[in-house]
Amino acid sequence: MRVLHAPSEIAGQTSILARGLREIGVEAWSLATNPTFANHRVDEMRPYDAMGAFPRYAGYLGLTAKHLLKWDVFHFHFGRTLIPPHNFDLPLYRALGKKLVFHYHGCDVRNRAHMLATHAHATCTECAPTFCIPARQKRILREAEHHAHAEIVSTPDLLESAPRALQIHVAVWLPDYTPSPFRETPKLVLHAPTNKGIKGTPYVEKAFAALRPKFPSVEFRVVEKLDWPALRLAMAECDVFVDQLQMGWYGMVSAEVMACGRPSMAYIRPDFEPRLRNAPIVRTSVETLTADLEALLGDAPRRRDLGERARAYAESQHDARVVARRLVDIYRAAGAR
Repeated sequence: MRVLHAPSEIAGQTSILARGLREIGVEAWSLATNPTFANHRVDEMRPYDAMGAFPRYAGYLGLTAKHLLKWDVFHFHFGRTLIPPHNFDLPLYRALGKKLVFHYHGCDVRNRAHMLATHAHATCTECAPTFCIPARQKRILREAEHHAHAEIVSTPDLLESAPRALQIHVAVWLPDYTPSPFRETPKLVLHAPTNKGIKGTPYVEKAFAALRPKFPSVEFRVVEKLDWPALRLAMAECDVFVDQLQMGWYGMVSAEVMACGRPSMAYIRPDFEPRLRNAPIVRTSVETLTADLEALLGDAPRRRDLGERARAYAESQHDARVVARRLVDIYRAAGAR
């Protein structure tokens, strides 16, 4: 079985999943055409998305010619194929007997109108719809229905927009994260949004402002759009991480923080609780964050216990090899051999 992950690197998943597959004996390769601030380590970076129309499409066509016959499974991320955004190459894969997987990560398919109409708190609640293009989202889902052998979502809220999909956990390359020694006295609380509207950052900043006078020796830090190496250092340094207050699930950074053996706080929708399998995420909300964070900072035994459980949870649920084995099951169910 030979697998290509392409063409968008989202939260490191394209590169990490390919790496995890190689670790369990599957020939896999990661390819990205979207240069981002995060600087994740894909196997092949071709920054065509940032180029003008002619070199961009010439590059896409060259990649298609290079990779079309090489792989058995094409695992496409963010609703984009090797010739995005219109995905003109889709019929080729079926004609050649290739297996197609569409992996959704957020605004590629999330139905903003539905989320606003049905949930008091959701990713879309305070997010400006910069990337949400309903016509494109509908086209991606329609293309998947006709061409894809499997569909995957990275967070369970996306199942409301892509009901045919399966949800798998985000993957973390655990050797990159070494748990830091526990500190009885906390020194750093971290919040790291890529998009402040999605994460509920104004509420986090309000909670931080309220708690600074009560914890003068603690730094309450908000960092935005750090590249991955710098963010990894910040995560290893923190004592508590505050993730998101809107989505109802935890993000990639929470999984990484848990790999560092540190507690993370997030809003979890009640209907998602059965999916969590005793995850040591500290449940919080827009309304209760200040009190919840204050209590956690003042409770060293609880923070120690959460940190120990967090690393174990990351190993059992988010290890790239664990997630890769689930992917192999999906590929085989789709007919790949």
